[in-house]
Amino acid sequence: MKVFTYILLLILILFKSQFVVGQSEFETERAPDNYNQNTFGIKLNSDGVGLLYHFSTRINYRNRNIYLIELNTLKSSKEIKVVNPYFDALSSRKFVYGKTHSVINLKVGYGFNRMIFDKREKNSISINLSANTGLSFAISKPIYYEIIDSVVLSGGYPIAYTSYNKMDLHLQSNPTDIIGKAPFILGLNETKLHPGIFLRLSASTDFSQNVMKARMLETGISIDFYFIPIEIMASKSNNIFLSLFVSYQFGNKYDARLNREYRKELKKAK
Repeated sequence: MKVFTYILLLILILFKSQFVVGQSEFETERAPDNYNQNTFGIKLNSDGVGLLYHFSTRINYRNRNIYLIELNTLKSSKEIKVVNPYFDALSSRKFVYGKTHSVINLKVGYGFNRMIFDKREKNSISINLSANTGLSFAISKPIYYEIIDSVVLSGGYPIAYTSYNKMDLHLQSNPTDIIGKAPFILGLNETKLHPGIFLRLSASTDFSQNVMKARMLETGISIDFYFIPIEIMASKSNNIFLSLFVSYQFGNKYDARLNREYRKELKKAK
């Protein structure tokens, strides 16, 4: 939740700054009718965070093709970080009790974008609706923990003898049985691939004051279906994941009729 708050505040600051700068830098020249657009962005999902890249091409004035790539983390809504209170801060580390796997997903998709409101005057925005579908590949890695095997008292202080193992709630029935997460490298050889498909629906506003640049806020919903169930928390596997998201995107537009060499010459001239 803290990550959600920080990223949302960052997006709002960027959104506000664009309008302040735009009041003195708005370009009245209209964007070319036939342009391609590249945008990069950061995402805040209800089940994680992510990065994205979108490339769009013109169909007609209001409609565009969209090709997208996304990389996201995937978390459970049940995750709560805890710390073992019986050991000092140097030896104990925060961990999620009951979490068995770390998961990321890579999405590659295609879709359509329709502009329902275009920019008509200074400081205005355009509003767009998008629908995308494609392939989603999730990768799950089991998490190893530093688990307490036995404890002895030395000078009135507990000293734990530990080993690295996966969490078993039948054996580690309490968070006090765990010191923290083991090194990340443990479990890499047990990584699994979960292929699937996704559907993504969103609405976005482009508030850039430069007709050849894009500055967008996007919000929407994403539904993922995986053919092999994914376990994040112990004994809870799911095929379907539903998430809400908000993203901030930035990028450039360029006239699709201009070849690469000509655009390079324009950059050199500037």
